[in-house]
Amino acid sequence: MASNNRPLTGLLISLSRETGIPLSTLKLNARILREFNLISYGTVGEKRLAEVEPVGNLVLRLMDAPESAKIRLYD
Repeated sequence: MASNNRPLTGLLISLSRETGIPLSTLKLNARILREFNLISYGTVGEKRLAEVEPVGNLVLRLMDAPESAKIRLYD
């Protein structure tokens, strides 16, 4: 969910059509990702585009890192 010009529902509908994953499943997982502050999106009353939060970007980078990479986290 990088840079886009659609609200979350539009993105999830497209993803559902492309993958065959039920829209309800995608919405549930989007809500879980938002609860972990990995993504953000608006509500019915507050229209906003969906976007990946900084922590979500970190997770994406960690997932793309080679298995041999050493990740160091500091306080």
